[in-house]
Amino acid sequence: MFRRRKLWLALTLILGLAIGVAAGYLVQAKLKPKPKVSTHKVVKVTKSTSPAASSKPNAATTPADPEKIRQVMTFLSANIGPRPEGKAGEKQAASYLLTELEKLGYKVGMEEFVLPSGSSSQNLVTADPGQSSKYTFFVCAHIDSKSGSPGANDNASGCAALLDVARTLKGTKHYPEVRFLLFGAEENNSSGTGRFGSRHYLGTQPEVERAKVLGVLSLDTIGVGSENTFRDWGVRSPGLADALVNYTQGKGLVSKRLQGQDSDHEPFGDAGIPAVWLERMLPGSQSDTKAGTSEDTMDHVYVNLVAESVNLTRDYLLSLDAKTCKSMYDAAHAPVSSAQPGGDTTTSPGNSGN
Repeated sequence: MFRRRKLWLALTLILGLAIGVAAGYLVQAKLKPKPKVSTHKVVKVTKSTSPAASSKPNAATTPADPEKIRQVMTFLSANIGPRPEGKAGEKQAASYLLTELEKLGYKVGMEEFVLPSGSSSQNLVTADPGQSSKYTFFVCAHIDSKSGSPGANDNASGCAALLDVARTLKGTKHYPEVRFLLFGAEENNSSGTGRFGSRHYLGTQPEVERAKVLGVLSLDTIGVGSENTFRDWGVRSPGLADALVNYTQGKGLVSKRLQGQDSDHEPFGDAGIPAVWLERMLPGSQSDTKAGTSEDTMDHVYVNLVAESVNLTRDYLLSLDAKTCKSMYDAAHAPVSSAQPGGDTTTSPGNSGN
């Protein structure tokens, strides 16, 4: 009996302890504060696509690359050398320039045409689309050089500049389509005629395409001289030349307008399309006297001047907004009498047949 009572007391004590421990855990669990649960929504951070974030898509434009310009000019004038029309040097230069444009991501068309001598030459054609398909602006340069001339300034400088304008313009937002044209057979032949490539190209363009052209800028002999000279040709061209002069002077650069026909803008000007030739000239409006001679080598050209022309051309093209293009289009199609602003159109001294 005594043993039973003792056993009962022991069991009661053990049960009490167990109940006490359980109750303690329960109280602890109730008193322990619950972790806070955030009520904030998780917001995914993305790049802003608001107009304010994209209102200046060309604020940080790609600058000209003087070293690349030097490489192109050197390859054309030293590695290839003289590039007279219809000869192996001109064809090699065209092939090289086509490859360089394709490296930039352009699709390039090559047009062959027959010269009066019976040999053939070629043009290269490509374009960068604009925000509008109603307008085009042509930038051109010629591939060939005079016989016996390495043609570093006349016109490896223009070819290198055109390539770099194409490079720096690609991927930007510009309003008109920009067409890049590298013409063969620009130089005068033995009978004194030239611009065969640009005449051929213009002859292939239907009227609807001609009507879309706001302007033509020929980059020709731009590696020597401090003066940016815009040489207009044709009754509708002075307005474009004046606009280019004003734009250039606004950049703090020396610039003037003169008249001149001996570059690939000539056929376009003759056809009533606003057309201008950018030639860098020495003080006093003097052309480079070594252009077109055996001394037209890399030793006497200034790559930084070509780079300056690249930046100027690119910035001008990017400045052509919808309002400006409409104004240029109206001027290009206005009656001739009202499309001829005043100003000095004196033909300057210098070399002919650039």
